[in-house]
Amino acid sequence: MSNPPHAAFALSLIGALFLQLIALPDAIASTRPLFLPLVVVYWALADPRVPALSGAFVLGLTQDVMLSSVMGQHASGLVLLVYLVARLRGVFILFPLWQASIALAPGWLAYCLLMSWIDRWTGHHADDWSRWLPALTTTVLWPLAYAALDRACHRKETE
Repeated sequence: MSNPPHAAFALSLIGALFLQLIALPDAIASTRPLFLPLVVVYWALADPRVPALSGAFVLGLTQDVMLSSVMGQHASGLVLLVYLVARLRGVFILFPLWQASIALAPGWLAYCLLMSWIDRWTGHHADDWSRWLPALTTTVLWPLAYAALDRACHRKETE
């Protein structure tokens, strides 16, 4: 059995954080996929040996600090999402990739709903499209992201 891919795990989390923080033009900013949830869910499904819950918590706190949001908002959302996916890992790995993409859609929506609730509770209202469209784009992007991360991580393990 090979060692857990901790280096690939850390690099993918940092890469997701940078992708999440890149400024996009206003016309397409609301379609930005949820890169952080996408990457931590990948790790929760792909390799149970990596500390996906810890990574989700640290990554969420980092995003909270960088976006000046309520401390713990993104951390709680990411940890909840990763926990649910990790608990249902046995079900998700049975699905073909396209079905897993559809099966994960409620998770992306739940993450968006939690972020929306916290923002509304703290007085940060946003347009409904900017709240729910990322769940759709993340669902569409999941098969490509999963394949790309899987290829990159397997390449790292064989070297």
